[in-house]
Amino acid sequence: MTNAAFHKLTPTTEEKLAELDLRLDVLDRAIAAGIDARAASPPFGPTNAPGLLDWIHRVGTLRQLLAAEGWQRLDHWNAGLVRHPSRPILLGTLQGNRGTGSPDAPLRSDYAKGPAIAAMMRDNDHDQFALFENARTEGLKLWFLVTYPLQLEDRLVVLREVSQPEPTPQNQIIERWAHRIPLPPMEFAQTRTPNVDGPEEVDFPVALRR
Repeated sequence: MTNAAFHKLTPTTEEKLAELDLRLDVLDRAIAAGIDARAASPPFGPTNAPGLLDWIHRVGTLRQLLAAEGWQRLDHWNAGLVRHPSRPILLGTLQGNRGTGSPDAPLRSDYAKGPAIAAMMRDNDHDQFALFENARTEGLKLWFLVTYPLQLEDRLVVLREVSQPEPTPQNQIIERWAHRIPLPPMEFAQTRTPNVDGPEEVDFPVALRR
């Protein structure tokens, strides 16, 4: 009997996504929809238009595809989330940094999060060992499809991953992560809009009801 018999094999990316009831092809389609919208941004529009259009169509397509599989859209806090029909999972989108998709690189959110997102992260995990070893059901877990568009000379590369941040106070950058699932980057033909993005997520200070 080999040592392998005593060790649990490291799950593949597909298996990790399956734990969240997600598939890579769904994430691919959502990201591609955002990039198409980015490329169609008016040339004389505001400088944050490409990023905003990208986010709107990425969120819309992601939620539409997952809704067809039973997920439920969640708009209570204007955060553009979707909720799994039976598991304690929320999924949103987030803009990261150049460390996105690289497991050995530090990942940070591009912008500080407001009180609504901070409140929804309060039941997230605090370590990197809980997801695949024990079921956690005491509260909703907020995950993000994290992306970062990188404009190169002849193409646009989208760095990406699906990750769960540790609970983070409001008005702070997210930089501590309980779980990270790096994904291979996606490449697109060169867009005509510059890589200048404004804030994506809408996060208003609202009173949460229990």
